[in-house]
Amino acid sequence: MDQKEYEALLVAIEQMIETSVRGYRPGIHFQILGRLEETAQEHDRLYNGSDGGSGDEYLDANARGYRDGCKGLKPEDTP
Repeated sequence: MDQKEYEALLVAIEQMIETSVRGYRPGIHFQILGRLEETAQEHDRLYNGSDGGSGDEYLDANARGYRDGCKGLKPEDTP
């Protein structure tokens, strides 16, 4: 792996981490406060779309983070 590939890999890792955590925040908000920050339709799309089948790894990571937050899981306990 050369320097350019290494740097691209680091950027991809950061995007994946940020995406999952970004989804987690509104999910935990819903779990703790019982209120949606998004529409009911968006909640359903994120919560039920977290199976990884969208074909977009960033959307899937965001949805997984959201679902795990809704379940009250801690970020370190999520697969």
